[in-house]
Amino acid sequence: MKAKRSKNLFLIPGNTAYLFLLAATLLWAYWGVGEVFHEGWYPPYTQIIFYFIPLLALLGVMALCICLPLVGGILLTAGGILYLVMTVIQSVRQHISLLPSFWIVAAVVIIPGLLFIFDYVLKKRRKYKEHKKTVFKKRWKMIAAVVLSLVLVAGIGTPLAIRNLGRRPIDSFDEVTIEGNEIVLTLAGEGPGWYYSNENPIEFMGKQYRAFSWNEIALFGMDPVGFEGKRYGPDYDGTEESIYYATWEDFKRYNMFRYINYQGDQLLTEIQDCWRLPTAEEYVRLSTYRGENCGGYLSDSEGKAYYTRTPDKDAPLWVPEGMVIYYWTSTCTDKTHSYDITYSGEVRDISKITKQDYRGWRAVRADPF
Repeated sequence: MKAKRSKNLFLIPGNTAYLFLLAATLLWAYWGVGEVFHEGWYPPYTQIIFYFIPLLALLGVMALCICLPLVGGILLTAGGILYLVMTVIQSVRQHISLLPSFWIVAAVVIIPGLLFIFDYVLKKRRKYKEHKKTVFKKRWKMIAAVVLSLVLVAGIGTPLAIRNLGRRPIDSFDEVTIEGNEIVLTLAGEGPGWYYSNENPIEFMGKQYRAFSWNEIALFGMDPVGFEGKRYGPDYDGTEESIYYATWEDFKRYNMFRYINYQGDQLLTEIQDCWRLPTAEEYVRLSTYRGENCGGYLSDSEGKAYYTRTPDKDAPLWVPEGMVIYYWTSTCTDKTHSYDITYSGEVRDISKITKQDYRGWRAVRADPF
């Protein structure tokens, strides 16, 4: 019995590789369905399929690895390394730090690839021949991966779909005054004061602009007036050392909201001082759930928002079916970071040079700083 067990020890790499790949597949199933209802929930909804491409690709690679471990292992390893290299290069170019989750994702793809290659080499050396039971086990490994993925997608997606479908819809894109939690503010309507979708770009001097860093909106009024060349600052030469991060004083002096006309429908070249960007505290206090204020407050010492109930992407503060899921705030946290806020009320410390289609803002009527 012991001898039989020792003879089968060489099968461990292949089984371990399968478990790693199964974990990676379920991870992408979890990520995909979560992102569909987080950042992919906007018309025409055809983009939803893209969130499941990694899952479908991994299921396909898994089938290949089970049948042809060498080919599948090489494909997995090469794909994981390519993803790793391309992402690192992109992050270096954009001067953005990689999150720990990125390294985890890369590891759960590359490690099983190497293990499948090792599995093939061991079996080749031992001249291992598969039995009918082995073929049966392979089939069930694939079935298990598909079934578990579908169960995970359905289990996570169903409550998220119910939540999203129950959001308070937007009745009007006009400016609106809302009050609650000890503040009263007038929110900007359709125009440059309200960036809620990549499909509704900001227009300035005959050009359209999409996705904005905090630097770009903070330094808008710095000569020359506009967004061009403002992401990394006026003296940027491609090096991290040359990046200029806008200060709070810069923001007060140059921010783009000072240049929006009273009606809120035009971005001009002269200061108007009719609108401003809310602070993180104000966004937190305005957050609602199904029409009821969430009683939020921001702890300055912790940099964390607390609520009596968790906010959601409800009107009038948000466009429930708009692309934007984060709003920039006017609150700086340090030299290089400022707060944004998610539709669920989380306040986050974000690099001032970060650009993302899903991050916008909603301005309010101006008052003195």
